[in-house]
Amino acid sequence: MVDTQYLPDRIYMLKHLKSLTLESCWDIEQLPKSICRLECLEELYVISCTSLRDIPNNICTMKCLKCLHLTYCCQVEKLPQELGCLECLEELHLSECESLRDIPKSICKMKCLKRIRLSYCDKVERLPEELGCLECLKELNIEGAGISRLPLSIFQFKGLRIIGSREQLQSYGFPSVTEIYRGSTSSCYAEL
Repeated sequence: MVDTQYLPDRIYMLKHLKSLTLESCWDIEQLPKSICRLECLEELYVISCTSLRDIPNNICTMKCLKCLHLTYCCQVEKLPQELGCLECLEELHLSECESLRDIPKSICKMKCLKRIRLSYCDKVERLPEELGCLECLKELNIEGAGISRLPLSIFQFKGLRIIGSREQLQSYGFPSVTEIYRGSTSSCYAEL
């Protein structure tokens, strides 16, 4: 746990760092702009940083980043518009980011993106129409998200698993859903 509002700007000195986890750093309001200088960083986990408001735009220059997890970051309202420049990103997890309002269209440029998790991002009401351009996408978790309809381009996928509640998936027109059990809770999925 960090007892400060800011991470040190000198974090960039950790040139060979591959994974960074910030968990329960309740006072951190923003990530340092120097975080983009972590040239070897492949995984960035930001979990339960409840005061975090800002994701710096220059995070989009991190060429090695494969996993970006923002979970329970309830003050984050938007993502950088050029997020799609993260050309190696495979996993984008934004679960329980209850203030997040939209997903930038630029994510449709991510050629390696395999998983998108938007579970319980209830203010996210739509996905970019060009989502069908994500050739590698295998899993889309929208359980509890505020998405009222799926982009038509998504139906061109083969093998895409869409996770949500039974009611949610049926409202999108999936007549057949399969239940998934996770401990004491269950979700459903439909497969294209």
